Amino acid sequence: MNELDVRLTRRYLIKVAAYLLLSAALYVLCTARGPLSSVQLLTINLMPFFVAALAFFEGPYLAGCLGVWCGLLLSLGSSTVEGAESLGLALLGVACGSLGVTYMRRIVLSGLACGAVYTLLRGVVSAVYYRLFYGIDPLSILLTSLTALALALVPGLLCWQLVAWINGRFAEEE
Repeated sequence: MNELDVRLTRRYLIKVAAYLLLSAALYVLCTARGPLSSVQLLTINLMPFFVAALAFFEGPYLAGCLGVWCGLLLSLGSSTVEGAESLGLALLGVACGSLGVTYMRRIVLSGLACGAVYTLLRGVVSAVYYRLFYGIDPLSILLTSLTALALALVPGLLCWQLVAWINGRFAEEE
């Protein structure tokens, strides 16, 4: 390997490390409630928006790999089946990355739409699950999912901007 390849590989690894740190920070921001932990607040899930933005800027392979990482982070504090979040976010990254390469433009509405569709599908699956196993009204679960989605759209925009900034920062050096 020549010196240029070593520098490019080092930059790529630093960029991936920045994405890993950003995903960990998003997880901590979304799950830490501080003094309000006794109040029943909605947990805003920003990981679908982060993975969708990553897919549009970095492509399906890196987004799929980091989707697995983000899903593992979400599985840490969740009672869902372990690996389900990882599989879902990895498929989201690969699907959005593939659609972004072939059919969709790299604009913020595309990323927000992909994250919103994933969040809605996850809400439908949760509603069916809770209806089948616990007898809870699926409409209440869907309304909770829609509320969480509405609260996550503006921070989802921030995820898009952070991923765009990191991508642009390392694209300038190359």
